[in-house]
Formats: sequence, C-alpha cells, structure tokens
Amino acid sequence: MLQLRDKLRDKGEILPLAQELQSLCEANDVLLIVNDHVDLAAAVGSGGVHVGQTDLPVSQARQVLAPGQVLGRSNREVDLLIESQEMGADHVAFGAIYQTTTKPGGRGPQGPERLKAARAATRVPLVAIGGITAGNVTPVIEYGADAVCVTAAIGLADDPEGAAARLVEAIARAGGKV
Repeated sequence: MLQLRDKLRDKGEILPLAQELQSLCEANDVLLIVNDHVDLAAAVGSGGVHVGQTDLPVSQARQVLAPGQVLGRSNREVDLLIESQEMGADHVAFGAIYQTTTKPGGRGPQGPERLKAARAATRVPLVAIGGITAGNVTPVIEYGADAVCVTAAIGLADDPEGAAARLVEAIARAGGKV
C-alpha cells in the first residue's frame, strides 16, 4: 500500500501525480490511498482514501467513493476510533504513538501501550501512526497494530530503500505481516 500525502499543494497540482501514481500502482499490484481528498481519490480511481478528523466525515466520504474503494480515518482517542468504525471506516489509524516530525506542534505521543485499548475497541484493521521506525516498531506490533504508517522513517532517510527494508525486517521479527 502506498499513500499519497501532499499537504502543501492544491488538488489541481496534485492530480497529475495522483494519476501517474495510480497507473504505477495498478501495474505493480499496489493499493494507492489518497490522503484527505475524497474527490481526488474518486477522480483517479485509487484504491481508496484516508481522512482525518477535520476532513469529510466517513459517512459522506463513503457516498463519494466507488464500491471497493477503501476508507480509513485517523484517530487520536479510542472513542474517536470507535466512532470511525461505527461510521463505516474500513481501517482506523491511531496515534501518534511516538514523537513525530510529520506533525510538529501536535499533542504529545501516546506510547505503544495505548494500542492495547485501541486494539480492544476495534474489529477493523488498526494502523499505528506517528514516529514509528525500525528501531521502535516491535512493541507497536506486539500491542496489536495490524499495520504501521510511516513518513519520516523512510521519506527523510539518507537511504530510503534501506530504511524500508529494515522496517520490513523489524516488523517480520516482531511477528507482523509484511
């Protein structure tokens, strides 16, 4: 799975990239998830969309998406995670687990132990977010995350390919699916 996350440019500027990524993802059997923009996900026929708490609500986003497109939502608290699930999210993201550079100035990290409560509260796939690296992913998997979402650990690495490989290895060692 690959998520297109561009918080800086307008949708019109993102569209050509989204189209190109969708073509590449289709050719390589990879699911493309568009961040925030339900209409952009629908326009390019991506695998789905991931929305935040201030984006289009899950119930309305579902109406825009085609059958089969997945819908995920970010959540900071367990009660919001439950709400997302009840509204029809296919997966729920929970965090920030660790201190993150992707959202500076946000609320502090929750720590991987909070995933226990999140895991107990949801029956859909649970995605841990926030500050996750190959060096700290083990407890994230052990506490119940089905998947992890990383940005800086790979995107800001001197060797992104090596960083991705180390993360995959660490997830596998922790007993996670890769």
